[in-house]
Amino acid sequence: MLAALAACGGSAPSEYVARDPCTPLEVTVNAATAGERDGIAAAVALWRVRGVSAFDAAPASEAATDAPAARIEIRFDEAAATFHGVFDPAADRVVINRDLADPATLAIVIAHELGHVFGLVHVAPATRLSLMNPGNLVMPPTDDDQRALAALWGACR
Repeated sequence: MLAALAACGGSAPSEYVARDPCTPLEVTVNAATAGERDGIAAAVALWRVRGVSAFDAAPASEAATDAPAARIEIRFDEAAATFHGVFDPAADRVVINRDLADPATLAIVIAHELGHVFGLVHVAPATRLSLMNPGNLVMPPTDDDQRALAALWGACR
């Protein structure tokens, strides 16, 4: 499965539409362990601290809105140790290496991929420290990451 996906940060298909971090986003999870679900919750909490409200109020049903709720699947799969995660925009899917055992690392990797979901791109470490640094395993979303989201979408209310 993972071998078929482009490396994190590869070019997105031209039809790719980033998800507004202020608009409800339904996260579906495929066969996650309790630790993996905790990693998702921790990643969501990292973004909530930065003002992202997408995870707060997903509609109870699609019938409650004019448009279907945006959905992102988070899936865990086995991969080489050097692979952390990838966002596949064509499938609206984030795939995370199941072997990431450290809870803090897992939360950072999921938060990084969710950053791609919201339209953020990689930031070279020489430019600034960022959640969006390629290969990042330790840096949570920063003030600059929050400003980058606000520049794209405006601040969530």
